Amino acid sequence: MDEPLQTLVETLAGLAAAQMVLIETLHEQRVLDKRHFAHAFARALDGLAPEHRGGMVEHVLKNLRDRCMNLRGAQSDAQEWLRQLLART
Repeated sequence: MDEPLQTLVETLAGLAAAQMVLIETLHEQRVLDKRHFAHAFARALDGLAPEHRGGMVEHVLKNLRDRCMNLRGAQSDAQEWLRQLLART
């Protein structure tokens, strides 16, 4: 993978992770209930345009939804998508 693309992918992954850290921290401090975010991510998935299905947008939304619902799998869809992307290069 060329350097600009790898940097972009790493930046986007970092931004998604930062969102989850923020949600978790606010939930732990009893500022918000992260289940509300789970529902919001689920609604975003329901309304996702067909051209974004199967791509990184869908994987990240599913991952965020599942994390807000405290569902942990062995490897997330987003992690699998990144692994496949990096394996092609």
